[in-house]
Amino acid sequence: MPLLSQQFLPWLFPRLLGVVYFAAFWSLLVQVRGLFGSHGILPIASYLAAIREGVRKPDYLDFPTIFWLNSGDRALVGGCLAGLLLSILLIAGAPPVPLLILLWLLYLSYVSVGQEFLAYQWDTLLLEVGFMTIFLPLASPAPPLVVFAYRFFLFRFMISAGAVKLLSGDPIWRSLTALCYHYQTQPIPNRPAWYAHQMPLSIQKLSTLLTLLLEVGAPILALGPEPARLACLALMILLQLLIAGTGNYGFFNLLTIVMCLPLLDDGLAGRFLDLPQALPYEPAVIAVSVVFGIFIILNLCQLVLLVHRGRWLIRPLMRISQFMITNHYGLFAVMTTERYEFVIEGSLDGNQWQEYEFRWKPGDPQRPPRQAAPHMPRLDWQMWFAALDPNRLEPWLKNFIVRLLQGHREVTSLLAVNPFPDTPPTYIRVTVYRYNFSDYHQRRRESIWWSRTLIGRFQPMKLQIHKQPA
Repeated sequence: MPLLSQQFLPWLFPRLLGVVYFAAFWSLLVQVRGLFGSHGILPIASYLAAIREGVRKPDYLDFPTIFWLNSGDRALVGGCLAGLLLSILLIAGAPPVPLLILLWLLYLSYVSVGQEFLAYQWDTLLLEVGFMTIFLPLASPAPPLVVFAYRFFLFRFMISAGAVKLLSGDPIWRSLTALCYHYQTQPIPNRPAWYAHQMPLSIQKLSTLLTLLLEVGAPILALGPEPARLACLALMILLQLLIAGTGNYGFFNLLTIVMCLPLLDDGLAGRFLDLPQALPYEPAVIAVSVVFGIFIILNLCQLVLLVHRGRWLIRPLMRISQFMITNHYGLFAVMTTERYEFVIEGSLDGNQWQEYEFRWKPGDPQRPPRQAAPHMPRLDWQMWFAALDPNRLEPWLKNFIVRLLQGHREVTSLLAVNPFPDTPPTYIRVTVYRYNFSDYHQRRRESIWWSRTLIGRFQPMKLQIHKQPA
């Protein structure tokens, strides 16, 4: 029976995590100025200035970010480029600990001040896994408690995903009809999602049942003997491939697959890897084991919070929440059954309106759904959240509209089609549609992937210019 201690884990896991960091920073690089730059939708410089000018002196540890020093556009772009370089060095096998520290600090710097656009669970998941992994290379081979901590974290993460669905009381999940809605109401469907949506009701119910079983039952195997863990590995990878194949979730699926690596043992992994030999250094083994013992306790606390939200537990976790080293997980606890979309239109005269076309989210009914992942198109994703309540416009969306009226290229570059490339529009209006996937007959007859129904329109908005008094 193979020992729990592993030679390959401290050698391989940081390199694979470097691949995830690379995908995250590359995706952020191509949109950071439009989202967070001085002319972006939610400028980080303005956000930090507002914190400085608040009613009390800011505690900088409440917002742990290097952008307190410089939050200009060059610094934001430079941080992403530095993240890419550090990721490449990590993948190439450079000394991992300083690289892991810098990558974690860099990504935390963006997430802690990224507001709505960097508030997704895979952002906090990357930070939690990244922080744990800082300590992994300090003891090689990995001590038994370290290996168990990674497996227990995978168990907690996956079982939380299923538990929130069952504990929410949502009748859609309990009737096993969730996937009848999910493929078309998820944030950014891809083309396979359209075909998955056409499957008969019996297949959708079976798929929903299997999803729940995989999320609630399969993670238990991660804590078992080697045959159980290998079964868990296969099931977890299968689930992530199915999710990635029918939706766009950024680097989430890639990161989750990497998290499955500790399910393997040296005996299996060593057949494919030329592992460097190392003897355990006892003081390091003890210190690292203590650190990972704390991680196990934090995971236990998060499991308890699924069923009991006691103040005695929430308060200590809140004190370290800004560092995102332990987080709550669980997507789609309540299934969305209607898909509303905000369509942004501009006009020069208030009579003729032209539509802005987004790169990834549904728009033109004839345009097929697109594959974005592992890229994370944060504006398109946030438009889905905004339309969950089609009766109001969120503050960040109003900022977006102002930037369109101002014609800032950093923001319009986030879109696929800007109908006003030379002169910005005088008016912007938001039109609300209900979107549904078409069926096979509509696809053949009308060549459309979506059918949409007009729900209503907000009043057109015009840029207000405040003149200075003479």
